[in-house]
Amino acid sequence: MVNENNSDKSPKISMEEFKYIADRAGLGMDQTELDDLKPIYELYMEYTAMMHSIEFGSEEIVMEFHPD
Repeated sequence: MVNENNSDKSPKISMEEFKYIADRAGLGMDQTELDDLKPIYELYMEYTAMMHSIEFGSEEIVMEFHPD
C-alpha cells in the first residue's frame, strides 16, 4: 500500500480496498462520498507513513498530569 522507497509517489489505495475499509467501519457511504474522501485518506496515509518511519530509539515517553 505505501511505497517507502520512492518518496516522490504518494501512497495510493484502490477504491475497492477503500470501500471495504469504510464499510467495515460502518460508515455507510455512497460512491460520491467515497470518491470525495479517498484523496484525503491517501494524504493522511502519506503523513502516517512519515510518522511510522521515525526512529525514536529506546527512550521512554512520560506523560505527567499536574492539577492546578
